[in-house]
Amino acid sequence: MVSVRLPASHEVELPPDEELAELTAGAEHGDDVAMGNLAAVLHRKGDRAGAMRWWGRAWEAGNVVAGFNLGMQHAAAGDANRAQVIWEKAAALGDPDAMLGLVKQALDRGDAAGAERWTPVILAQGEAFPITALGVAFRDRGDLARAVQAFLRAEELGDGYAMEYRARILAAQGQHEEAEALRARAATAERML
Repeated sequence: MVSVRLPASHEVELPPDEELAELTAGAEHGDDVAMGNLAAVLHRKGDRAGAMRWWGRAWEAGNVVAGFNLGMQHAAAGDANRAQVIWEKAAALGDPDAMLGLVKQALDRGDAAGAERWTPVILAQGEAFPITALGVAFRDRGDLARAVQAFLRAEELGDGYAMEYRARILAAQGQHEEAEALRARAATAERML
């Protein structure tokens, strides 16, 4: 069993009652993955308090994905400080999505040093989604040079989304032939989530 990571948990199918009972039993017996996945199911069902309780227990038991999810919920509720505290711990344990959350928070505050702390670490790891999302964060804040740097790194990992995003930047800069060639590559590349 693999821990479910937000925001994907909104796509989590609600398990049949028998499977939910097994998941609940596993969570109650201390299985941190079961705790985190039960939280995702409860979140999907609209039980925010139950989801927060189980993600909290899973995080306390060492489930880094649950820590990321818990931070997401605090951020969504407007508690950026609590999200930051949790994400700092999850990022220190190597979670690239927690690192990305910290970079986005830093960019929102205008804290260049805070953004720079985790950006190189995200770029150095081998998971395309956080790298592409980092590029989008930089692009959305008008830092096209940093956005392109991230998109190029994600392209090295084969991400079609990164190719498409960079193609849009190239087209906006009038580099239409290069943009079209990149779009053609993107059409056959994997879209990594």
